[in-house]
Amino acid sequence: SPLFSSDEPLTLTLKADFSAIRRDRKGDLEERPATLVRHRTGGDSVILDVQLRPRGNFRLDPSNCSFPPLRVNFKKGQDSATVFEGQDKLKLVVPCKPNLSVYEQYVLREYLLYRVYQTVTDQSFGVRLAHVTFEDTSGGDEPFTRFAFFIESDDAMAARIHGQLVDIPEGKIIRPDILDPDVSTRVAVFEYMIGNTDWADAEIHNVTSLLMDGRVAPVPYDFDFSGAVETPYSAPAPGTPIKTVRQRYYLGWCWPEQTIDATLNAFRAARPDIEELYRSFPYLDDAGRGETLEYFAQFFETIDSPVRTRRFLRDCRKLPK
Repeated sequence: SPLFSSDEPLTLTLKADFSAIRRDRKGDLEERPATLVRHRTGGDSVILDVQLRPRGNFRLDPSNCSFPPLRVNFKKGQDSATVFEGQDKLKLVVPCKPNLSVYEQYVLREYLLYRVYQTVTDQSFGVRLAHVTFEDTSGGDEPFTRFAFFIESDDAMAARIHGQLVDIPEGKIIRPDILDPDVSTRVAVFEYMIGNTDWADAEIHNVTSLLMDGRVAPVPYDFDFSGAVETPYSAPAPGTPIKTVRQRYYLGWCWPEQTIDATLNAFRAARPDIEELYRSFPYLDDAGRGETLEYFAQFFETIDSPVRTRRFLRDCRKLPK
């Protein structure tokens, strides 16, 4: 996919009735016509007709976010030879409160966590950063420009890594023994590293499940409740014995020791790439960069200590017999 083959930010304008979109938060959410303009170097532009609708759960609630996350539906047949070629429906993560610049930083922090997971595995969602000007065609809202990012679709991600999407009904819990132990452990260690308890692989919460080599392989997403992002609305998952998202709590299963060791070695090997990612990313403010690098340094100090490693792994979830 050309969209997710580069890390260079796109420059876009989205034109739609955003006043109506911001009000549309309950029931059957309506798709509304919009225009997406991609501005390219040299001054020329590509104009696409798209459909927009709000999406999400927590961030869809207007009491939590004044501007909801969006789903962009691309019309077939008009995206040939553009960076959006082959795209159908994409999630677009936008600032929850675009009038406050700090919420743009939260978006950038979450975007970087997808990139962090990519340093460890290609069994991850692709993301593409975009600098977007939002123009309200109704005239009700003033235009604003903020960073946002696209997330690769489930179908495209599954096809890219040769997995098959598993259609698991909402509310159903799968047996952990059908999970791929290596992938399940990798996800759990990553979520522990970023301080996220808002996920569960067997309960299919904030993971997409793929069938790969006869096992279910979870692919994580949605990291705005993590300590590495630390949004004002984030909180530890109910039932966990921590008080803030900056505290870490391990929610992985008690897989064999050799599986854990191999996973921790993979994260140790990725440390230079992770740190360089943050040092070279120009759009994160200095405070956010420093805080996150220090937060990750604490994680690496933990996994480099056998005593500390055994301590946090004691919280692992027992596999049913």
